[in-house]
Amino acid sequence: MRFYAEHVEADAVHEQVMRRDVIGDLSAREPELIAPMVFGIQATTLLENAIDRHMLDSWSAGRSSLRDPEAIPRDRAG
Repeated sequence: MRFYAEHVEADAVHEQVMRRDVIGDLSAREPELIAPMVFGIQATTLLENAIDRHMLDSWSAGRSSLRDPEAIPRDRAG
């Protein structure tokens, strides 16, 4: 459990560094990139939330969160 606790803390620190140092600096130097950065952040959040919800719902129902390869139409399976 200690391993995970340390990684959660490290992830939180990395997120703050990214926001303050990388995004803050880039937006100050290139303000025309603010809108695309906001879009990217919002899209990432939307997808992460959808994946989280799918995984937790699947696990709560006692099933795998992985997609069934047989459910993929053959023309898309590659």
